[in-house]
Amino acid sequence: MPTKQSRLCGDCIAVSQRQRQSDPCVLPDFELYLGQMADSTRALLVQAQEEEHYRVARRLHNGPAQLLANAALEIETCLRLMDTQPLVARQGLTALLQELRQGLIDLRGVIAELQPPLLDELGLVPSLRQYTENLARQTGLVVQLSGWDALAERLPTTMEMAIFRIIQEALDNVREHARASRVQVNLDRAADQIVATISDNGQGFDNSRGAAAGRRLGLIAMRDRAELLNGNLQIFTEPGKGVRVVLTVPLRTPPPSN
Repeated sequence: MPTKQSRLCGDCIAVSQRQRQSDPCVLPDFELYLGQMADSTRALLVQAQEEEHYRVARRLHNGPAQLLANAALEIETCLRLMDTQPLVARQGLTALLQELRQGLIDLRGVIAELQPPLLDELGLVPSLRQYTENLARQTGLVVQLSGWDALAERLPTTMEMAIFRIIQEALDNVREHARASRVQVNLDRAADQIVATISDNGQGFDNSRGAAAGRRLGLIAMRDRAELLNGNLQIFTEPGKGVRVVLTVPLRTPPPSN
């Protein structure tokens, strides 16, 4: 399915070819327009990259970095107790060892999120299953996937990555901000589009007043990725009524017939 930009480029090229001989200013103007459109696309990509860097930095700060800072303080305390209260120091170091082991697991999870290992090999749906299972195990959230069996075929790699990142950011927002106990990730498949809905039973927020800073950057990144897919992202929420994120992405090919 051609994008809006590609259709617009095609129309502009046709106009340019018809008018080039009669108006020598048309070609320079058209080339300027193409350059401006390319600059806009690059700006969107750079913005998406910066927002992704912010998301990863936030995860590292709230997880491994905080753990290491606490570990340093605990080790200092244990060292002071080694001579006077060796049993207490030993108990503290044993507890710290468990915390560090869990921190290593969390750090490996962050690394895995940077490049989901199953995405290239097996595709979007297995990667989502693995990610949501890990999220449920780490946080205690009840995460339900439904409708994803309808997406049996592979999508283009860039499309799979963008959809995965949008859903990942939505689930990260649930983990960081929603105070929810349950989240659902549903897929509705049509011949020409897919609609992914991520809904939670958390505290929600006043959409008219905007989200908190961290969540707001995440929502911007999600919308940018949806636009790069020629898709649409909608946010529905009210205080006390959770959040519902609806991602609509057009497909280039219809689903296989039974």
